[in-house]
Parts: sequence; structure tokens; C-alpha cells
Amino acid sequence: MKRFKKGVALIISAVMMLSMAACGKEEVKNHPGERSTRDSIISTVDRTTGTDFTTEPTETETTDVTSTDTTATVATTEQPINVDPDTEKAFKQFEDDFFKYVMESSYIQYHYTIKDGTKFDIEKPDPVWGEVEWSDEAVEKDRKEEEDWMNKLKAIDRDGLSETDRISYDLYMEDFEDSLESYKYIHISGVFSPNGGFQERFANYFTDFALEKKEDVDDYISLLDSTPEYVDKLIEYENYRATLGYVMSDNNIDKVVEQCETFVKDGDKHFLIELFDMNIDKADFLTDEEKTAYKEKNKDIILNKIIPTFEKIGTEVGALKGKGTNQGGLAGYDDGAAYYATVMKSKTGSSKTPEEALDVLYGRLNSFYNDMVGIYQNDPDAYMYFTNNYNSLMTEIDTTMTPEEIIDKLMIVDASEYPVINKIPYTVSYFEKPLETIMDNTLAYYKTPFVDDPNVNIIRVNGGHPEDLWATLAHEGFPGHMYQENYFKTTNPSNLRMVETFLGYMEGWAKYIEYHSYEVIDYPDTESDANVGKLVALNSEINMLVIGIIDIEVNYNGWTLEDTQNWFSEQGYSADAAQTIFDVVTGDPGLYQSYVLGYYEMKALRDKAEKELGAKFDPVEYHRVILETGPVQYDILERQVDKYIQENK
Repeated sequence: MKRFKKGVALIISAVMMLSMAACGKEEVKNHPGERSTRDSIISTVDRTTGTDFTTEPTETETTDVTSTDTTATVATTEQPINVDPDTEKAFKQFEDDFFKYVMESSYIQYHYTIKDGTKFDIEKPDPVWGEVEWSDEAVEKDRKEEEDWMNKLKAIDRDGLSETDRISYDLYMEDFEDSLESYKYIHISGVFSPNGGFQERFANYFTDFALEKKEDVDDYISLLDSTPEYVDKLIEYENYRATLGYVMSDNNIDKVVEQCETFVKDGDKHFLIELFDMNIDKADFLTDEEKTAYKEKNKDIILNKIIPTFEKIGTEVGALKGKGTNQGGLAGYDDGAAYYATVMKSKTGSSKTPEEALDVLYGRLNSFYNDMVGIYQNDPDAYMYFTNNYNSLMTEIDTTMTPEEIIDKLMIVDASEYPVINKIPYTVSYFEKPLETIMDNTLAYYKTPFVDDPNVNIIRVNGGHPEDLWATLAHEGFPGHMYQENYFKTTNPSNLRMVETFLGYMEGWAKYIEYHSYEVIDYPDTESDANVGKLVALNSEINMLVIGIIDIEVNYNGWTLEDTQNWFSEQGYSADAAQTIFDVVTGDPGLYQSYVLGYYEMKALRDKAEKELGAKFDPVEYHRVILETGPVQYDILERQVDKYIQENK
């Protein structure tokens, strides 16, 4: 289960672990989803800039859009008659044991998942980044350890489990199998990629670090202090990969170097110094003397260890420029295309091959313009309104409504198709100014609560991109990640299920509802709100669709930059956009497929249910099935949807 791996070598316990962007990355279920600026990368229309938002965090509690009926239905219906209590007990023990193993294997995993390990009989790991080993012996030891866990699961008789636990059993087993398959290609992925590398995620580990007691502050300092030695090993590993022929493209190396330069440029005004000082001043559990000492220690580490470490990353990665023989995607490496297939499955949870996925994406591209023409023919006023007002459609929302007001509004106007739950307490805060640039590709993310403190829901917004906040907060808040996360909790899942992260499901859901959210906006001076919303969603979708196509063509089929530019020209897009997207998909292969293919898998299930059930289709009950099944691979989710269809025909 790679999203839970203790990690050796490149599965490094911090690089791929903290989901601080895909809406996140996969290893720690921390931000199931970020909404990315790449959604609009090929748009020929300039986005509005909106206003400059304060970086002061604000807090709100949502409007109560609830009913008392939050009992799971799908997860508890039709229990098989041969459920065996001993088998159930063994399975629950496996889940508890594996959850404990995961939490005790990584401090980062522990810190961002649970607040008090004693509640789970879990010992807190030492506050360090973890091991970085890549010898054949270390890799094989790690692979064997994972295989042993899979064999423990195999020893449990699936037929003796309840329907709910069979779902969990199947998703764990499939995840183990996929993860073990990926060991064949373990050195192909690097640790300093532009959108998922250590240097890009580092700041988030500390800006989101909870300081609620003195022990947390000590852990913060210890983790920060251990960074140089850890990064030295990462650099050593990256140089080892270079000897195998795995070097980033020159353009992506330049991006990494630029990120490092941005991180260090403020010196003693560094935001990690200022933010730490601000948080320490709020720490009423510390004396004034302790606060002063901690501030001095943090500043010393930032100036004398962290900044030199980032300068070193920039220098060492920059030194690899010109040494890579492959300036394209994964397909340029031996076994690279096969590796991409495993990456795509991991990112999406889809069982489709890259060829099958391309068929879906090209099929959608071919039908896309028919949808726009259909709206034009049926409602020309809506079409003309959209084209004449595109630049200003979201301006009023972006400039006059706070994020809290938008989320609360969504809970009123976009709630009719979704099962209701109790009100969700949440906070919204903005990125610190340097993070706006360092995480320029991220519009926002949702940080999920601790397993043992479910009321801490945090949404972080990039104030450098205040455009299209409506869709961003639908994606991250309601009825997106925050709602999905909190609804799944009402089914009383195991701790292991709560931290299992399937980005394809999570981003597929968030994209699915994001596009729908455009249709419930009250656009000014038109009575065609729904059709205008559909056009706005289509405009956003085409950008996402193109990224998905290029990602597969480059990393699986071996398209060069010239191939990509030629295709863009044929489609009527600019060559500049081709270069940008080419760099994105070569720097972080498969990164956006959780959004792209995840969305089309999610949409296909809705289309299937509507087609099969016709007038009997109930969106609330359909969404209940999706939400109560929880994050899983799509073959498992489709089984549950098929069951819903058969029960309601």
C-alpha cells in the first residue's frame, strides 16, 4: 500500500507522503485535494485578478444544513448470512495492526493523522524525516515487508466478512498488489520534482504544523533541525539516479532552482521565522522566557541550516542540467511506459489501461464541441451572454464575498442533490505571501482533521489567485472534499479506512461537484443561469481534458515537444501553452490524472445510473452510495453503483 509505506530510498517517508497538494499527494491523507491553476492553462481568455486578500486566518461555523438521519445505508444493508464473527475479529485486528504500523513508521504520518497516540496504543515516532536508503537489499527488505502484510490479509477468509468489510478487504488487497508491482520501477521517480518534490512541499509541513503543547514545539524544532542531513541523503540519491540515466529535463531543473531561490530570498525576514514567532506568541502554555528561547532557536536553524540547505538543493539539482539524455516523458526510458501505467492507476484508481483512458479522453474531446453547439442552438441568449461576459462572470463573487460567505452560500444553493449531515466547523486562512509563489500551481487545499479530533477542518487559499473562488471552494469545501470527508465519517469507518487516500476517487468527486456548482450561480442580468453555468464548466473542462491527453501521449506514447506543439496547433491552441503543459507532464507524470480520469470515471458512473434508472434515478440516494462507499478504486465503486441500480429498477 504505497500511500502508507514506511519508505526506503525513494519512497522516502516525507517526499511522497504528505498530500499537500493534490488537493494532494498520496501518502498522508492531509489534503485530499488541491485545486490547481493548471485548470486554466490553455484558456485564451484572461482571468480576472480580483482583490488582494488578507493573510489573517478567519474562522466560521457552517450553516446547519442537516437532518438527524445520518445513518449509513449502503454500508449496512444485506449482510451475508455466512458472516463469521471470528473472521470479522481477525479482519478488525488486521486493520488496527496495520494502522498502528503505519503511524509508528513515520513521524510526519503520525503528526498529521493523530493528536494522541496513546488513544490507539501507538508510540509516537522520533521527530525526524526518516531513512533514505536505496540499496538493492534495502529495497527488497521493504518490498518483502509489504508482501508480508499482504499475506496476512490473504490469510483472512473474505467470504466470512460483512459486505462493508469486503469492500475494505478488496481495496486493501488491490492496493497491495499495485504497490508491489511498482517496485519494478522504483528508481525512475525522483525526489525533487517541480510539483511534488521535497523542496516544493517543505514549507507546508511547517506552516500547517499544529503547536498545541510544549512537546509539539520541541518536535517542530527537532524536525526542522534534522533537515540538512536528510536533504544530503536525498541529493545523494538524486545523483545516484542520474548515474542510471534518470535526470529531469532542463526546463524542470530550472523550475526547481527557481523554487529554491524564491524560498531563500527573504533571509532573516523569512516567513517561517515570522510565522513561527506569531504562533509562539499565541502559545499560552509557554513562559515568556521559553518563547524567547524557541524563537531564537528557530531563527538560528532557518538562517544557518534551512536556507543553506535550499541553496544546496538549487546548486546540486542545477548541476544536473544538460546531463539528461531524455528531455521528454517517461516513455523515453526503458520500461518508462510500463511504469507510467502503474503511476496512472495509482493516481486514479481506474483499472483502465492508458490506451483505454485515451479512448475515453479523445471520445470526450470529439463530443465536447457538440455540447457547446447544443447549448447555442437551444439557448442562444445564454451562449451570447457567456461569450460577451466571460471576463466578468465571477468578478462580483471574487471581489465581494469572503470564502466563508461562499461556502455558506453553497450549502444553501447547492445542497438539494446531496445527503444532509450535521454542520461542519471549519476555518479558512490564506497562504503566507512567499507560499503564493512557491505553490503557484495551487489555488487552495483542504486539510483533513485528525482521526481523534474530527472537528478541525482547515481550508487554505492562495491569495495570489483570488479568481474563481466559487468553484475553488465548492471543490475544497462544500460539497467537495470537506463534505465528502465528513460524510464518510458518519458511516463509522475503521481508522485505516479513514486514512486511506485514493486521489482518483477524491479528486474525481471534487471535480464532479465543482462543475455542477457553476450551474447554481445566480449570474447577473440573465435568466439562463443553468446553461451559462454549463458553458463555464465546459470551458474549464476542456483545459483539464487537454492536460490529461498530453500526459498520456507524452509519458506513455512518447510524444516529443514538437509532437505536442503540432497537436496544439491542429486544435487551435497556442504553442506557448504546449510548452508549459509539456513541462508539467514531464516534471510530474500522472500528477493531474487523479483530476482528469478520476472525474471521467466518476461522471461515467452517474451517467450509467441515470441511463439505467431513468425517472427512478434519485440524485440524493445515488450520491449516498458514492459517499458511503468512501474512497476506493473505481472497479469497487462501480460494483456498489451496479448494486444500487439493480435494487432500484
